[in-house]
Amino acid sequence: MKETEKYAFPYPECDPPLVKDASQIAQFADLARAVDEQVQDVIDDATDRLIRPPAARLAVFTLPVATTDNLVVPFFDVAVFQLNWGINSLPDLVSGGMYINKPGWYMSGCHALVSSPTAAVLPMVRLTVNGLPASSWSKMAGNYGVLNGRLAALSAVPLSLSEGDIVRMEIKHLAAGSPAWDYRPHLWAVRMVDA
Repeated sequence: MKETEKYAFPYPECDPPLVKDASQIAQFADLARAVDEQVQDVIDDATDRLIRPPAARLAVFTLPVATTDNLVVPFFDVAVFQLNWGINSLPDLVSGGMYINKPGWYMSGCHALVSSPTAAVLPMVRLTVNGLPASSWSKMAGNYGVLNGRLAALSAVPLSLSEGDIVRMEIKHLAAGSPAWDYRPHLWAVRMVDA
């Protein structure tokens, strides 16, 4: 039986002059099954990439986290969810960030709910990759729910990431002095295109 070059689909051998061969029908059946399997593989891959792309969201286990610093880098230790992310741990418990196990283009974002008895604590957030800024600071947060509660957020930031990169976030405010405040951060990413 012969095979196609690209996918090794089997096809009947038929050298002139044509001689009827009972095995040809079995060879056609093998071809049909091979094509069917390949088409299903393509459909499954497309479904995973378009409908269920790798995605994850991280949070901090102990909430809220209290501080008097003007700039913090949350240490993430809980995966709120992870879908098709792979075998590497989420979050990376050494760095406290999101470990990237496959290179590609990602849509990423973060948010932090901040509260403080000091009204001037107006937080901003940004993304970092391997400790370096990967986005601009968000605009200063507006009121959210509770007294002096503020929600700072970035959404849909495109990032080209490599295997082994660690994505984290920073939260800062520009209030004078060292007022007390607490934060509840979340960080997420969805792989859109493989590298």
